[in-house]
Amino acid sequence: MIVTVYLFMEFRSAKLDRGARVLTCVVTALLVGLATLFMLVVPIGWIFALIATLIIVITYLWSPKRIIISDTFLIIEKHIGKKTVIPLGDIQAYAQIPDFAKLTVARTFGNGGLFGYYGIFSTAEYGDIYCALTRLKNIFLIKTASRTYAVSPDNHDVFKERIANVPSASGQIMQLEPITEPITYANPMILIIPTVLFLLIALFVVLNYAQMPDRIAVHFDIHGNPDGWGPKSSYLISGLVPSAILLIISFLVFFVVRRASRNQAIPPMLVTIVACIQLFIAYTTVETYWMNKYGTHLIPLAYGITAFVVIMVFLYIFYYRKLIKKTRS
Repeated sequence: MIVTVYLFMEFRSAKLDRGARVLTCVVTALLVGLATLFMLVVPIGWIFALIATLIIVITYLWSPKRIIISDTFLIIEKHIGKKTVIPLGDIQAYAQIPDFAKLTVARTFGNGGLFGYYGIFSTAEYGDIYCALTRLKNIFLIKTASRTYAVSPDNHDVFKERIANVPSASGQIMQLEPITEPITYANPMILIIPTVLFLLIALFVVLNYAQMPDRIAVHFDIHGNPDGWGPKSSYLISGLVPSAILLIISFLVFFVVRRASRNQAIPPMLVTIVACIQLFIAYTTVETYWMNKYGTHLIPLAYGITAFVVIMVFLYIFYYRKLIKKTRS
């Protein structure tokens, strides 16, 4: 009998697929262009330039770099950051997926193509998956007791042979089968919130439009002083269009994620986050009216922005912890 001994095998992450390459080039060019424009025409444009640069650098550094299989661990590495270390004895099953995009999938907390596809993605077939992908075809799912991972090694044939021979706690590693239990869909009643917010904003704009002067302040500096002016009709656009777009996004996000996520709390939580942005639009709509009508701010702009940022950070942390807790259960 011939016994094959594996001590250490390294698999580089596959090259970016066409979708990721196109998205990476377009987004990088857009961010660099906007950063340059802001640096040239905006007094504090260097702040946006710094943010744009950080987005490009961080998304690259967090992208998948390689997968290592030793005699005791499977390790998923980024270019920089915390490694994912999986004891080989914890692996219960694996599956090779010819095309990840053909699953019923939704990105619930991750990056959808800028230097890769990584983070948490929900699928109807395999539940929540921690992805470390650079392509969507010929990827591997690796299931442990607490989480399911997805990787895209460059040499998928050799990787398949290696992962298939990993000894598990129960003996030979099994083939991961899709979940056959039907999804319990999240309740769409949460969509009442963004709908009511939109109707309230629309009602406020329509009722107060006649009281606005023909020329109004439409933009304010960090201190709340008007530094941009426009026609009265711009109040209709700034008040109604963003809120209407966010309402549409709320419906799209809810129903797209609902069909893929087995965690009923995720779609309502995402709608809540969008509704918070919609609430900020309502605040700016009221503030614009109040400033043009009475010459003062109802709530100082700095306070409103600070409150919005704090609430958004809290919601994202709460959402992340809720999602992570579910994926580990």
